[in-house]
Amino acid sequence: MTEVDDSNVLVLSPHLDDAVFSCGAFLHGCAKAAVATVFAGIPAGADELTSWDASSGFSSARQAVTMRREEDRQALAILKAQPVWLDFLDSQYGDTPSVGAVAAAIAALLESHAPATILFPAGLFHSDHVLVHRAAISVLPDYPQAAWLMYEEALYRRIPGMLQERLAALLHADIQATPLAAPARPGAFADMSKREAIHCYASQLRALEATVRDGYGDAFTDERFWRVRPAARGREQ
Repeated sequence: MTEVDDSNVLVLSPHLDDAVFSCGAFLHGCAKAAVATVFAGIPAGADELTSWDASSGFSSARQAVTMRREEDRQALAILKAQPVWLDFLDSQYGDTPSVGAVAAAIAALLESHAPATILFPAGLFHSDHVLVHRAAISVLPDYPQAAWLMYEEALYRRIPGMLQERLAALLHADIQATPLAAPARPGAFADMSKREAIHCYASQLRALEATVRDGYGDAFTDERFWRVRPAARGREQ
């Protein structure tokens, strides 16, 4: 199994739950970890109500983002990770930022946190996930000193062909992706902590149960990661 330096980890999470759903067991036991949620901003039209927020039990966007931040704070406290919330807006609220703007924000995070290991989403299905993925890939060559791990997003990774398309796109872009065994953790404790953390996101679990046929069960299965690097650098013989 390839060793992972978990002395200082930064996880890039599109939304206020993605990191825990997809990397919660990984986060358990890290010496130092921060989770930066990219789309955690409160929209200008804070009194609006989207269908997803209504399904989550909220009455406005302001209430939704405020309460979801609190859910995130509680979940990450269980996993002993620091929450970091950026002010970009979830796509459901409109005003989606450019890849360049998100990349600049990620670069600033890397400068301030100086992580040894960076986790970022595979960018499956959801436009916000794709945006964070593209921004991370654009920044990756500037930070070769860090290990870059791509995580498969829970729920979306079960969509047929979705992960395969992402891996094909990386190959086409001359990016090398190698399957990585998750770091060893005390299984029962890591699983229990992740399960407890997931249940902190009560609003999102409510919406998933109401709108997704298979609910959120995939979040409790094994996490999967890929070590990612430019193919021209360090290809093993």
